[in-house]
Amino acid sequence: MIFSLNMIAVGMLSILSVDSTATRLPVTADTTFLVQKRYSDSLLEFKIFPASIRKEESAETRIAKNTDSIPNKIIQDTSEFIPVEEFTFAGERRYILDGSQPLRVSKIKPAAVLAIQGTYFAVLVALHLYQENTFWRQSTSFRVRDNYDESFGANYGGHGIAGYYLSYLSTESLLACGVSTKLAPIYGALMGLGYQVYVEVLDGYGSNFALSPYEMYSNVIGVTWYLASQYSPFLQNFVPKYSYYPSSWFGYLPKAGSETPIDDYSAWNFWVAINVPHLISPSYDSFWPSWLDITPGYSARNLGYSNATRVVTLSLDYNLVKLLPDGSPSWNWFKQTINFFKLPSPTIEWSFDRYWNKGPVRLYLAYPFPIKIGNVRF
Repeated sequence: MIFSLNMIAVGMLSILSVDSTATRLPVTADTTFLVQKRYSDSLLEFKIFPASIRKEESAETRIAKNTDSIPNKIIQDTSEFIPVEEFTFAGERRYILDGSQPLRVSKIKPAAVLAIQGTYFAVLVALHLYQENTFWRQSTSFRVRDNYDESFGANYGGHGIAGYYLSYLSTESLLACGVSTKLAPIYGALMGLGYQVYVEVLDGYGSNFALSPYEMYSNVIGVTWYLASQYSPFLQNFVPKYSYYPSSWFGYLPKAGSETPIDDYSAWNFWVAINVPHLISPSYDSFWPSWLDITPGYSARNLGYSNATRVVTLSLDYNLVKLLPDGSPSWNWFKQTINFFKLPSPTIEWSFDRYWNKGPVRLYLAYPFPIKIGNVRF
């Protein structure tokens, strides 16, 4: 290989040396002819003569001239930033935590890394200490088991949405630190999944817990959903949401044996907000408010007791990105982030027992809180 490169280099040097030392004869032709030719050509090009004898420039000649005037290379957009009209989610402009512009190529900001990632990992450490003093207070040998019956599957919704939301927050922290819009979602998803796997493994050592395979599957589904939505405009119309209110606030019992709000699945609702205005034809925009979504959901109540129920809901929802007024970039980022939280709104609730035998159907004006007007309950 080295010998071949040497031979090529020697050959090129030989050609250059011959070209530079070749003897050239001086130009001795009469230049008067050239001047006359230029003058006659200019008369023809300025259309002094009829079209039949005028010299017209062919299309091939024009293309050749244009090609010669352009450097022989591909012209690329070397802009440092992504245009704001391209940095969107479900048709709405996205914002970054610190108000900076989205980057096409990573340009790490050391001060932001120290401030934002330092805060990010401090929160994770605080969560670890909190769970260590509650869930993992008593340890045992590592165990793997499923826990479907004790939470009626509500825990799977919690793990899936947690995977999505953790990936979102991780991505946003990376974007603010100067990671490109191409790489931040990938690293953010890995960070979200990494934390969930870490928690699930430690659950395996908790005396009251165990590693649940189906919770792990839910983690992966949530993270994959988030990552896919970053590249699929269609999936951006379906966003997971959550709501949490203490069970006693709306007349139910906390999950038996729960130690913290995190594992009280009687108090959580999990939803999928469907961005109807962005899905329907523009011709229907006039009668459907741009900030109003439809949101199916699932939850469970009185877990661990004989009257435990499954709950399926269909609700109206408020898209806070569109409903709240625009402001500074930081405010706009805040409202796009809290849009994952489902606010009380009109809802139809279907309840079922453990075996999916149908129970009563209820209508709420501000789910999950019942409102009484005289003898009528909404």
